[in-house]
Amino acid sequence: MTLHRGKSASLLFTAAIAGSLCPTEDIYAQSVSDRVLSDVTAQSVGTCSTISIAFNVRVQVLSFFPQTEGRELHIRVKTLDGTSLSRESLRAPTGVPALRSIQYEGDNASGPVLSLFFNRDVRFDVAAGKTPQTVIVTVSEAGDTSSCSASAIGGDIAAAPPPSGTNPSAEQAKPAIPIPSGLYVVNVLSQPKDIGDLPAARAEALAGQTTYETRFERDGQTWHRLRVGFFETREAAEAASAKLAKLFPEAWVVKVTAQERAQGVASRIDVGTGAAPSATSVAPAAPLSNEQQMAAAKAEADAEAALKAGENDRAIQILTLALTLPENEHSPRARELLGLTRERKGQNAHAKAEYEEYLRRYPTGEAADRVRQRLAALLSPDTQSTTELRAASGRSGAGEAAKSWRWGARGSFSQFYFRDQSSSKFLDATRVDPTAEVDNSVNLNQLLSNADISLTGGSDRNQLLLRAAGSYTRDFRPASLHTDPFTGIQTMRRNHVKSISALYFDFADSTLNISGRIGRQTRNGSGILGRFDGALLGWQVKRKLRLNVAAGFPVSSSRITHIQNDRFFYGVSADIGSKKDKFQTTFYWFDQRSHGLIDRRSVGNEMRYLNNRFNAYTILDYDIHFKKVNLGLVTLNYSLKDQSSFSLTADYRQSPLLTTNSALNGTFAQILPGGTTMIRTLADLRASLSDSQIYQLASDNTQVTKSLTMSYSRPISAKLQGNLDFTLTNTGGYLGSTRVIPTANPPLNPAQPAIGNEFYYGAQLVGSGMVFSNDIYILSARYANNERSRTYTADINARIPITSKFRLSPRARYGFRSDKLTASTFRQFQPTLRVNYYPMRQSEIEIEIGANLSRQHQISPGVDSISTERGIVLSAGYRLDF
Repeated sequence: MTLHRGKSASLLFTAAIAGSLCPTEDIYAQSVSDRVLSDVTAQSVGTCSTISIAFNVRVQVLSFFPQTEGRELHIRVKTLDGTSLSRESLRAPTGVPALRSIQYEGDNASGPVLSLFFNRDVRFDVAAGKTPQTVIVTVSEAGDTSSCSASAIGGDIAAAPPPSGTNPSAEQAKPAIPIPSGLYVVNVLSQPKDIGDLPAARAEALAGQTTYETRFERDGQTWHRLRVGFFETREAAEAASAKLAKLFPEAWVVKVTAQERAQGVASRIDVGTGAAPSATSVAPAAPLSNEQQMAAAKAEADAEAALKAGENDRAIQILTLALTLPENEHSPRARELLGLTRERKGQNAHAKAEYEEYLRRYPTGEAADRVRQRLAALLSPDTQSTTELRAASGRSGAGEAAKSWRWGARGSFSQFYFRDQSSSKFLDATRVDPTAEVDNSVNLNQLLSNADISLTGGSDRNQLLLRAAGSYTRDFRPASLHTDPFTGIQTMRRNHVKSISALYFDFADSTLNISGRIGRQTRNGSGILGRFDGALLGWQVKRKLRLNVAAGFPVSSSRITHIQNDRFFYGVSADIGSKKDKFQTTFYWFDQRSHGLIDRRSVGNEMRYLNNRFNAYTILDYDIHFKKVNLGLVTLNYSLKDQSSFSLTADYRQSPLLTTNSALNGTFAQILPGGTTMIRTLADLRASLSDSQIYQLASDNTQVTKSLTMSYSRPISAKLQGNLDFTLTNTGGYLGSTRVIPTANPPLNPAQPAIGNEFYYGAQLVGSGMVFSNDIYILSARYANNERSRTYTADINARIPITSKFRLSPRARYGFRSDKLTASTFRQFQPTLRVNYYPMRQSEIEIEIGANLSRQHQISPGVDSISTERGIVLSAGYRLDF
């Protein structure tokens, strides 16, 4: 959902400051300026979850904080396809219960920030995704230094570390074993529920191999996958799959990451001969230290909370490690809960072993009768026959489970009310005027409703998706007068706004290696630069070669709720390299037509390289019709061993993106000399100009912008991080309409001189746990030296979690701008307070109130005036995910 901020006069003042502080990044034609976030997927192995967050635009990760763990994670990103001041959120995947919400703040003083909020302390890491539209976040248990870290991937052995206070010499539930060198596995089962006990024949077929379970969530559906590995080559994995084909006919081979391999070994399941489950060993009784007593009590409480939240794997890990402590008063409860958790996961043999061990150790214990009842239920003929039937018919039946289709629905709905009212006063600074008139106005008074609904169907290998996303803005201000520029007809109307950001049907078939999407959709890559109405089809010809074809009509804005058929494009592309390769590249051809003219005809290349500490992305788009480079972009990121990072972005582009429709800039709704009709489209221009003149006019209306951005981030201490950034921009001039239409007086689109170099400097200090546990403070300072002004801004922003469900976010921003050509100045102060309350996991209530205080002193020949504004800004609303 997009929580739009910024349709008020107050934001216009803010934009005046921000526009000077941040280098302008021109929005591409078709660019998605009203929706930045796209969707999210999650995969979990054991207690390690990998979250992939997709954007509608290309992004570069600059830094993140905190560096290791906490209840909030803030990721600084740079958008490479234009800017957006919107605030947005994504529905948190249910497969990561610790994750409460995902939010994007485009209006942050230090640049766009992607934030993840958790309901408890977790450990995390951040990396760039395999495509420039994705960011990867790994999440594991707080204090776990190996589960999701890069150091665990290259280790010699895989074993979960004991919790604080445990006895290092106690017997581990899983003995450490060497991590295999291969990365290929066979996915033998895939089903909606936990993988329970396997029938004897299937279990025997997997004996002696590393077997583990993963959970994958996409489009609101969760699939539990049972995998066997690890194999050095794809051929070896294919041979193993062929041997298992009789018992697992829907098995397939996949190459996994080194991180999944390490997690798979650590969370492996023992199956087959000699693998009859035994009860978890417990350390001999011994006096407990204070630290161990606290660890035992905490483990019991954490396990109870995990069970309540449905985090069965986390509960198993906590309880298994808790039983490595010497026998204590919490051991019986831990044993009982471990059996219960195993039973809930369908692992009845494991549950039986734990229940029997409980009764052996504590025959007269507090929960003995309850455990006997559960054990009797497991041993009853009805339960055993039901379990066998379930295993044969679905729970462990490969063919049936994989072929059975699931249908579901998910979505998000939000409503936010916005109000901005202000009082402004205009004074002649050369004299005192106590009777100066005060203008009271309501700049914004509206209700924004957002909805994003998806209907899903399919199996783990075949998916169908129907998605609709849009918004409606209800304006409560009085109707105002609008004049049609073409007819001159005047009407009274309110500024209600409808928008459709997505409306498409999506399908994917992994067995045939094809996928497609039809309808209103977004793509930034392969020559397509944003939202369009049309179709995109892809075919994985070989493991390292994918062919794509796209065709449709560009959408200039989501507010256009119909198909704009005045422009049509088609394009083809070839993706070279698999998702697991460090290097990937794409070559493409793109052709767009409008009213019988070539609007854009480009060839291009995109390259992506990802290594452990270094990643790079480049794009070159060359228009073979205009014979100009439309876009050239290079991004580099390097992380040092001391956790500091360096980022560089070099950007060269035509601004706006060079298309023949750029000829309408300045001529739209105008009458050309000697003409009789107002210009609406290129077809109207063709009545007065030749095709070559139109092409020349489009080129003359386009300027070249170049920019270089460098960022450096470094931890100062365990609680502090510093960020520095520098940007240099150079904006060229353009001729406008003066060459092609010299007789127009005044010019329809006057020539503009080159702006030249402009400089932007920024510094940021981020602190965590400075006053309260898990609080975050962000102090930013920025300076801009533009062509005709200098701008200074200071911003302090705090995020204070009062409880796990209640958070305060006070903020204050001060800006000052001075004009280089005159003595004019502008000052602005904006204090705000945001309150967030989470009554339940998939819901949020937010209230924000702030003030806007500004003073502008304008001095020019014959003018000496002061304008002041005092404004109040209020927003309040809710969000529901289902």
